[in-house]
Amino acid sequence: MLTNEEKSAIHEFFASKGLPTGRALTFSDVSLPENYSDIRSRSEVFNFETRLSQNLNLSIPIVSANMESVTGLELAVALEREGGLAFPPQSLPIEERVELITRISRADSALIDEPLTTKPNTALEDAKKQMSQFGVRSLIVIDKNKKPVGILSKRDWLYEEKDGKSVGDLMSKKLIVAALGIDFKKAGELLRKNKIEKLPLVDKSGKLAGLITANGLFYKSRYPRATRDDKGRFLRAGSIGVGQTFTAKHLREVEAQIKNGVSILLIDTARAYSVNTEEAIKKIKKEFPKLPLVVGNVSTAEGAKFLFEIGADIVKVGQGPGFVCRTREVGVGVPQLTAVAECAVIAGRYKKTVIADGGIKNPGDLAKALIVGARAVMLGNLLVRARESASPMFVDEDNRPVKNYTGSASFAAQLARYRRGDLKSIRRPEGVTQVVPVTGTIHEIVDDLLRGLASTMAYLGVKNLGELRDKGRFIEQTAAGHFEGVKKA
Repeated sequence: MLTNEEKSAIHEFFASKGLPTGRALTFSDVSLPENYSDIRSRSEVFNFETRLSQNLNLSIPIVSANMESVTGLELAVALEREGGLAFPPQSLPIEERVELITRISRADSALIDEPLTTKPNTALEDAKKQMSQFGVRSLIVIDKNKKPVGILSKRDWLYEEKDGKSVGDLMSKKLIVAALGIDFKKAGELLRKNKIEKLPLVDKSGKLAGLITANGLFYKSRYPRATRDDKGRFLRAGSIGVGQTFTAKHLREVEAQIKNGVSILLIDTARAYSVNTEEAIKKIKKEFPKLPLVVGNVSTAEGAKFLFEIGADIVKVGQGPGFVCRTREVGVGVPQLTAVAECAVIAGRYKKTVIADGGIKNPGDLAKALIVGARAVMLGNLLVRARESASPMFVDEDNRPVKNYTGSASFAAQLARYRRGDLKSIRRPEGVTQVVPVTGTIHEIVDDLLRGLASTMAYLGVKNLGELRDKGRFIEQTAAGHFEGVKKA
């Protein structure tokens, strides 16, 4: 239940933004009147930084949908290079989730805490399998005392015909190492001076303690706004479902992801305003009290308040606005602009934040979601159209590249989980599968959204997202008014 004070806060916020409180609106129901602007060019607008939680800032307000057809390794790497955050699908078996999280952390990483290793007596065949599994091109070779004795890279075995040959016979034995704790600048100088790509780090006893790579340093400088931790690795997010009962098995899945370095965990369910989610949050917070939790989905202020009070740090808002979501067919849900706005008011009172999940079709929708208080938007429909998305690309009858976009609650998605033993029974589908065109790379799609957002901000005379939230105000429009402004051809 909301207090009278909370209800008043929602009414005041809605009034300040030009939103009604007697009916619910979505993005196309409103437009943004321009403000006086002292911005001479859209190029002056380039700050899209946002704060998701106390210790988590993103360079851009975009996160990927935790859907099997959307987020895989390629998309996660591409999006985090741009400054966003990727959430792995909680529907994946835990082994696949952990492997995905591990591979994300190793991609582009300037510093690798636990380099992949092998032994001199390992057969080449086994070493090649290990490299293939983790998507790497080299292994550090260590002795029985865990001291580095060589490096096995692709050029060492490229022309080797005998897979049974030992790693020790093929590895490069010339090894330059550095002490653990060396700064990136000095490491880069060592790499350049010795014309090497890998710099193993050793502790005081000479044991392998890390690895700095030339590629990692290159990517660190090439993608300055990338989402990284203090060691130069991509930030790792985890995910977990709720199920009918949150069991010890679920907790083991959370623990496995934490051991692999996740900095934030998404608890995802269609009905987060529920006893199932309450049990999950309380059990996770009891075992891992410092782990930030993103929890969703809800579409009411009451639902958001419930989640914040029991331990959610970020609430994910959206029931039914997604392109392949059909939840509204059962009569439940709140149009997305209103839902995000009232949940964001509650978040502010708890000094927490919300993510708008679903319904974003263009830069204008992105701007509107941010104006009503979302600190980021979760994208599925726009990102699945990227070449890097997890859905396999194929060609339609008109010879155009397309992909399948499958809703998490669709029959196809449920059937896959049922066959794996992760679902007890198949319920009425609340999602569908759609064929969508491939529209570009993640960089191109994100760049288009940010250029559009910069235009919105220039029209409103603001240069950062805080100012956008403060100064953005809406005017309602009719369906005819919306049609007047959209592409007609």
